[in-house]
Amino acid sequence: MRNLITIILIFVSFSGFGQQIAQYSQWSFNQFAINPALAGVKRCLDVRTAVRSQWTGFENAPVSGLFTINAPLNKKKKRLNASFHGLGGKIERDAFGAFSNFSISMAYALHFPIGRDQRLSFGVSAGLQQFGFDHTVATTIEADPAVAQSSNQMMFPLLGLGGWYNSNHFYFGAAVDQIAKNKWEDVGFASRFRLHTKIQTGTKFTFENDNSILPGLLIRIPPAGPVSFDINAMFDFKNKFMLGIGYRNVDAFIGFLKVNIKQFTLGYSFDFITSDIRGGNYHTHEISLQFSGCRRGPRSKSACPLFE
Repeated sequence: MRNLITIILIFVSFSGFGQQIAQYSQWSFNQFAINPALAGVKRCLDVRTAVRSQWTGFENAPVSGLFTINAPLNKKKKRLNASFHGLGGKIERDAFGAFSNFSISMAYALHFPIGRDQRLSFGVSAGLQQFGFDHTVATTIEADPAVAQSSNQMMFPLLGLGGWYNSNHFYFGAAVDQIAKNKWEDVGFASRFRLHTKIQTGTKFTFENDNSILPGLLIRIPPAGPVSFDINAMFDFKNKFMLGIGYRNVDAFIGFLKVNIKQFTLGYSFDFITSDIRGGNYHTHEISLQFSGCRRGPRSKSACPLFE
């Protein structure tokens, strides 16, 4: 049995730099999903979903999906610079190898406008996660009758914190996940969730023809393994569609496509894997669908100052 635990821990450690939580290439399409401080920041209903198939064709590779919804509270007529509250929710499922993780959480945020075009926000998220370890998917060097007969499901509290600042042309945020650092008692002696820190920043350059370039950076600081970063450049053509390129320092070049259809948005990204896994052409696909209650057009630059 100890051999089994060793094999699984090695797999988890090297499959995505200690990837205990799901990662998404389209992080800039749904910033609330990685930072609870953005709950309700857009002052309109915002609903988003995404599915990611990582290293497609690779046996037991990660498959992730999420659904988020958030909106402001107390939106009734108030002075422009009044603080306001936001509320949101997230459902997420991530499966990789013998492990699965299903979570549901709520987020609350408080937003403080600074002047006319700036905002400072703080948020907290709390919920439950069901973490599973299926021994039947794993194999051992030596036969172990217990492996084919057991499947563990563990329930843990889920806690996170976030902070956010934005103007009309710049944003910066930071968030921490897995604050409870729950222990996987049924998996190994020292196995547990660890703190995951994420830092996000970006800006926007708009030209006279209303086209824009949106550079963005996401830094992930995992509990073990190298710090990773995603750097993206999105080209927005008059708020109708976007094309983008990106680079993840640990394993991929990324291409993006995003199309706006009235209040709906369809997104697709392709990760061209550059790590040793690329030998089998195991690349990554991600699809997203979004609905935003924010008005599009000239007023959207002030109504939705999250540069996606």
